[in-house]
Amino acid sequence: MLGKARWDLANEILAPDIVMHHPSSPQPVAGVKNVVGFLGAFREGFPDMNMKVEFTFGEGEMVAVRWQMSGTHTAVLFGIPPSGKSVSVAGISLLRFSDGKVVEDWVSEDSLGLMQQIGVIPTTG
Repeated sequence: MLGKARWDLANEILAPDIVMHHPSSPQPVAGVKNVVGFLGAFREGFPDMNMKVEFTFGEGEMVAVRWQMSGTHTAVLFGIPPSGKSVSVAGISLLRFSDGKVVEDWVSEDSLGLMQQIGVIPTTG
């Protein structure tokens, strides 16, 4: 959905009361509209975004997804002016399903690496 900006699929994939826990948000993001808005802000910052799923596995109601995001920072990202720099960021999403829809999503990603790649935080070494 995020990689191809298929927001029309949100109601098919996400439960109406979905809760997303993301390192870029101090509070959980709740509800389809808010989750789509939050993810849309990432997509806007990287219009050429590509999402690659590296592997998935699951047990019961839980599914883990290891992914790699790449793109070029050519638009404002959460108030950060475009840098024009290409990025590659790895992450893991832990998804909890109920009745065939995602009801909760815990995201862990290399936020520090992303900020270093777009030049907001200096690299070390």
